[in-house]
This record gives sequence, C-alpha cells and structure tokens, in this order.
Amino acid sequence: MTIQHAIIIGGGITGIAAALALTQLNRMTCSVFEIKPEPATIGGAINLTPNALRYLEHLGVLSRLTQLGCEVKSIEIASLRTGQRLGIINYDKIEKFQHRALRVMRHDLLQAMLTTLEELGVNVQYGMRIDTVVEGHGKITATFEDGMRLEGDILLGCDGIHSAVRTKFIQPDRKPEYTGVANAYGLLDATDIRDTIPINSTSLFFSRFGSLLLSYTDAEMSRLYISAVMGTQDVGSREGWITKGDDQDTLKRDLLRRFSGPTLPSLGSIIQRADAITLYPVYRLSENGMWSSGRMLLLGDAAHAMPPQGESVGLALEDVVLLSRILEHHETRPVEDIFLRYDDLRRPRINTAVKEANFGFETIKDRGWVATIIMEWLTWIVLAWRATRKEEEFIFDVLEVSNDGTAGGINGGPARAANDGAAGAANGGAAGAANGGAAGAANGGAAGAANGGAAEAANGGAAGAANGGAAGATNGGAAGGGIGAIARAFIAMLAFSD
Repeated sequence: MTIQHAIIIGGGITGIAAALALTQLNRMTCSVFEIKPEPATIGGAINLTPNALRYLEHLGVLSRLTQLGCEVKSIEIASLRTGQRLGIINYDKIEKFQHRALRVMRHDLLQAMLTTLEELGVNVQYGMRIDTVVEGHGKITATFEDGMRLEGDILLGCDGIHSAVRTKFIQPDRKPEYTGVANAYGLLDATDIRDTIPINSTSLFFSRFGSLLLSYTDAEMSRLYISAVMGTQDVGSREGWITKGDDQDTLKRDLLRRFSGPTLPSLGSIIQRADAITLYPVYRLSENGMWSSGRMLLLGDAAHAMPPQGESVGLALEDVVLLSRILEHHETRPVEDIFLRYDDLRRPRINTAVKEANFGFETIKDRGWVATIIMEWLTWIVLAWRATRKEEEFIFDVLEVSNDGTAGGINGGPARAANDGAAGAANGGAAGAANGGAAGAANGGAAGAANGGAAEAANGGAAGAANGGAAGATNGGAAGGGIGAIARAFIAMLAFSD
C-alpha cells in the first residue's frame, strides 16, 4: 500500500522540514500538530553550515533566508587571556561547499519555513497535545487531548528532545540528560558601537571559564548576538527562559566575571548592553536509542538530540531529506522495512556526530591558567584535525547517496552489515565509517581515529594522547596529564560556534 498521509507531531524546524519535504517531493498529505499555542519565539541565532543551506535550498526555503541573516565566511578563534587570534574555522570554499555559512535567528528560520509551507496549503494546528496512538489495518490513529482523532499511514515524532512521541510510545525510559553546560545568550543593537566590536562577522573567544561567541545576525551587521557557554549546576528548567530583574543583573555579573578583562575591554560593555539574556540548559540523549516502532518514526532531536544548536538543525534537515528519498524509492514496501532502511543508512553517521558533539562536555569548567595556556598551544592542532572532519561533513550530501543496490545505497540491503561501500557502510566507507574509513573512524582511520589520530587519539597520537603521545600524556607528560581533557574541552566549546 502506498504511503499517502503523514501525521507529524511537532511544529518546530524538524516537523516543518518534514512537511515541506513530504508535501513537495513525495506528494503526500501532511497534518502537522504543535503542542505550543503559537510558533516558538525562544532560541538564539544559529549558524547554518553549508550542507544545511543546501538542504534548505532543496526544500525551497533558502531564497527567503539570505536577506534575513549574516553570511559567515569564517569564524575567528581568539584568546581572552591575550586577545590574540588563535586560528579560524573556514567556510569560504564555495567550489567545495556550494555555500558559505549563514548566521540567522532561529525564529526567522522557522518563520521562513512556515511561510513556504503555508504557500503549499499546509497549516500547523497549534495547542494540540497527543494523547494516544492505535495501529491496525495498515493505519495509525492519533488521538489528542481535546478529543480530536486522525488516521494516517505513518506518524513522525518531530517534537524535540523532550519528545512526547518517544517518551509515551517508543522508548519511555530514554530520558534527556543534563550535560552540566548552559548557554546564556542575548542580542544588542550594534549600530553605534560597531567600530569597537573586535570581530569581522563572527568570533569565538576562549577563557578559562568557558567561551563567548559574538556574531552579527543581519546583512547590515547592526544586530549583534552574544552567546556564552559555561559549566554550571542544573539550572532547574528543561526549557530556556529570559532572566529578569535581579536575576538578569546576577547573570550579567557572572558573565562579566568570566569573559571581561583588560585585553579586550569592549567585551564588558557588550555584555552590559545585551538585552533580555536567556539562559538555556543543554541536554542530550543517550546513544543507540530506538528510533521507530511500528508506523512511528522519530526525527531530529526527538531521536538523537545533541549540542550544538546549529549542527542539530543541519542533522535534522538531513534526516528529513534522507527519509524523503527512501520513501520515493520504497513507498509501496511495508512501513517497517522503510524505517529499517532509514535506520541502517542514517545511524552510522549520527553515531559519529553524537560522539563528537558529546566529546568533552564534562571538561567545560574552570581549567586553571596552566591548562588554559596549554589549550591555546593546542589550538592549531585541534583546528587542523577539525577542519578535515568538517570539510567531509560539509561536502556530504544525502541527495547524492546512490540509488543502486549497494550496501550504502538507497535501494541496498542492510547497511549495518556492510564492510565497505558508500556513506552508510559500517566498516570502511566515507562519512560514518566505523573501523578504518576517513571521518570518525574508530580504530585506525584518519583524523579522529581512536588509536592514533590527532586531537583525540587515545593511545599514542599527537595532542591529547593518553598513554604516550606528546606533552601532557597521562603516563608521563606535563601539566598533570590533562592535555587530553583540555583538547576535549576545546572541541566541545568549538562545537558551540555552530
């Protein structure tokens, strides 16, 4: 039976992207439900990487966004201790990536997607909380708390890290975990102080207490976004909230303590001028959870929530486009087979991304001055390793995964069983390979390999080696054996540049 109707739970970026893809590309009917009473407005500015922009172009959204954000050719990395530039993250490779990056407000991205969806005749129903689901006779029926019932062919859980679909119907014991890291962000009008701001379009400043990102969010470079990442106790809320009054003053004082100083005095005034700083706790999901059950499938953060924000958006868009392609080629096959094929192709790449995103969050705290200086020395090594990994990530495109019957192709057998092949292969393909491929290989591949790669090698690689690598190795290096942890902290903070 052909899949004709998708019930989509979640009216955020993932859910709207799913509706756009399935409506335009698969000619399916989509019914979208959101628990909140209106479109979400909370959320800072996100850095849409080149691959995310390609998918937005594919979904017909990108043309609405280009005038709403600030193009990012590179992100400068600098030390708050010295004020010196340590390196860059480079997006200015149009011939490779097709796009640079774009810093845009999350609510602007969502609104552009909603406008595109409305033009297709699809409207989101707000204030709808799912209550029960029942499967039978080749259909799935969702009942909402207001009594409304709707029958469809599949149900997609696109309702974020605190997903009701996951916790009620698919894997109730898979709960979000607080990382010990919080993100404090705000905006300010930079029109009259632009000459004093020490950035081109985006800069990331490291201190011993965390990192501070400054980035323009509009083409005119008049609106400045600030985002601080820092270790903190559980902040007591699963959602972000805007601090007010005394809480706002206390938070600003904490940010000033962490990130202001004589080397870059303008940072203090920038923090002071920021409006309505929002404090957002960072949660993550455990690896290798269930993504589907019967006719239900989780996408985006509901399946594999990980920091940082920008990469989560890119991965969610990739989820949606890959599912759309699989449905295009397998729409008459049993739903369980379609979801298994999706899982086989998608999970290796997601597992690699989760490991990288989770790498080192426990180390984002006061490292002390010695560790901070060592981290600055390691910057070029970590950036060189990360550049290779990120270039592969930005180039990878699920639109180019083959349609043939190979293990890594849309029409192939189980990708998990493969020992070579394309992007979904388990033991030697490119993106997502497990035991010797390039990016993210586990036991001897290139950058990022566990037993000999550069920045995160475990048993003898360069910076951060645990048992005999360069300076700071656990069994004989300087600085108390902490270089591996320092490198992890650096990579974790770099992640929030996205």
